[in-house]
Amino acid sequence: MAFAPWLPVLVTLHSVPPAAARAEPAPAAFSSWFDARAKEEQPKVLTRYQVDLDGDGREDEVVCYSLVKSDETRRGDGAPVTLVGLASGERFAMNTGVGLDVELGCPSPTPEASNTGKPVLLLPRTGMRSSSSVSLRFDRNGPLLVASHVTTYSSSNRMDLLTQRAQTYNYTAPTSEEQDPEGNETRWEGPAQVVTDLESTVLPTPGKVTWGQKNWKGLEDADLTVSLRRRGDLMVVSVRLKDDKTVVAADASPKAILAADHLELRWSEWGTTKRMENRPVELGVARNALGVPVATWFKPPKKKDTPPPTIRWTSPEAIEVELPLDWFMPPPAKRTYYDPMTYMPWFSVFFSDGDGKGQETLVNVFPKVLFVAEPGRPFPTVEQNVQPWARVEAGATLLMLTQ
Repeated sequence: MAFAPWLPVLVTLHSVPPAAARAEPAPAAFSSWFDARAKEEQPKVLTRYQVDLDGDGREDEVVCYSLVKSDETRRGDGAPVTLVGLASGERFAMNTGVGLDVELGCPSPTPEASNTGKPVLLLPRTGMRSSSSVSLRFDRNGPLLVASHVTTYSSSNRMDLLTQRAQTYNYTAPTSEEQDPEGNETRWEGPAQVVTDLESTVLPTPGKVTWGQKNWKGLEDADLTVSLRRRGDLMVVSVRLKDDKTVVAADASPKAILAADHLELRWSEWGTTKRMENRPVELGVARNALGVPVATWFKPPKKKDTPPPTIRWTSPEAIEVELPLDWFMPPPAKRTYYDPMTYMPWFSVFFSDGDGKGQETLVNVFPKVLFVAEPGRPFPTVEQNVQPWARVEAGATLLMLTQ
């Protein structure tokens, strides 16, 4: 009984929760970090402002600076470096671009991109033979490409994924054999889109009749709606058809699929020929009387015995095809030019309408400017050859970021 008075104390002691693990100190805010580095390293601050670049409602900070370099032969300002400090704590640095005539300039404090409500970071570059710019948004993993513009003496490529528009222009100078002394010009303007795993991307409609115009009686006769969505390492192609008369395939032979209503999915394998040219691939997809998918390679891929992808007819008018992204995405070795529009995936969907009389009409949906985003990101990653960038690690100095 002598121990009874201590019982409440023991209970109290054992009821105390264990001490929480000691938290790591939070990283200094970008402004505090940069001011401390600037005091020590004395950079030339060319521009500094705040803008929300990741859409979280908080102001991020942008600084463009250069460090004075000196040696026995040269004195002057070094190449400018652009720093972005997100309010969430991440920091990123951008330096000189690739393939251009002069060094990276400072970004302009751009207003909200037209009709989108989203500010962008516009990085311009100008040289004797070309001029270019990229427009960036950000997330915690780094910069995201939302627009680009590259102009040379004979071409111009412009795309904007915020407004979903693109333009191309090419000029071919005349040769001595040509009669046209002014050369040839080609222009195109159309949609620019990105495939994500966040929501489906619906390609522009209606489809374009590319063959059999005289047999086509209008949208109710034959048309298709195509939407794309990333699912891991796959791109899911969802197609909804309009067709006044359904014709199924008698069997799985190429002849039977061609005679039936069917889809033709076409894309390019990058650099797979002996001359490292792109290889055209074409897959035909139909269904039989039981509603079971049947498919065949009209133009097979380079790898022999490649089985068709997963196909689902979810209704007589709707089909899903799961295409591995590595079948048509350009490999990293092919991404060598600083214009992002030169290495996009080439992909197209055709609906072949037969009405029981063989192939009569081809209706096509072709996304000429199409990018694919990494999982969880709304826009494509900025490739290093388009705009070199790096994450600013703890302990980095301004001098380190200029090298």
